[in-house]
Amino acid sequence: MLEELFDLYNILIKKEQVMNNTLNILSSLRGNQFLEELILRTEKLIVMSLGGQDVHWRAINQFSDAFFQYRQGFISQDQLIDIIKKTINKKNVEG
Repeated sequence: MLEELFDLYNILIKKEQVMNNTLNILSSLRGNQFLEELILRTEKLIVMSLGGQDVHWRAINQFSDAFFQYRQGFISQDQLIDIIKKTINKKNVEG
């Protein structure tokens, strides 16, 4: 299931990039995030598939910004998964 979620996530990221690039070429609109809600939901599903909850997803985005780093190609899928797992374990220990 995790691999399928990452497949979906990668497709959404790519489609959003293509859509935004096209909009930038055709108009003065920049940074339209038409697929952002679907991307965020998929991020949450990825975290939940690894045993996390919304609180873990928020912590990941608030402190490490790992999903953004992944979207930009700064970290690999394995690195993102490692960050998610560490965040879940840390938050579960902290309570």
